[in-house]
Amino acid sequence: MKSEQERIAHGRFVQALQHEHLTCLKPGCGGAMNVTDHSPHLARIKIYEAECKQCHTKEQITGKEQPMPPWDGASITMMAEVHLLHEQPMCPFDDTPITFTSMPNPRRKARYRLSCFYCGRHAELNWPQARYRLSCFYCGRHAELNWPPAEAKR
Repeated sequence: MKSEQERIAHGRFVQALQHEHLTCLKPGCGGAMNVTDHSPHLARIKIYEAECKQCHTKEQITGKEQPMPPWDGASITMMAEVHLLHEQPMCPFDDTPITFTSMPNPRRKARYRLSCFYCGRHAELNWPQARYRLSCFYCGRHAELNWPPAEAKR
């Protein structure tokens, strides 16, 4: 369970990540803040610096890297399905919005990098899955299905 201070810091991080308006926390000020991203290009977590336009107070806003445990397959699939519904998927560990980055793929299939810039977790995903392998645990037989089914492609 997060403390009140951690919840406020996380909320300010989400506001900075989504380019929302931030106000100064200094008592009696409440001025608007300029937010700049100081993260290296391939960083797992984002680092922002916010400076008040009125009192020039500076604030460092950063995530907390916690890459373990990684996302499981069910979490990744759930985030992809929420994204396909044009809604904002959230990290199951800290409720930070997930960023989907389209990646180049020579086979022309959809390939994405899912990133949580607060905790540093990330995964790569081919979507939709080309094949699903079904296994019968009773007899040991396997079957592979193409997705989507041929009748759905029309």
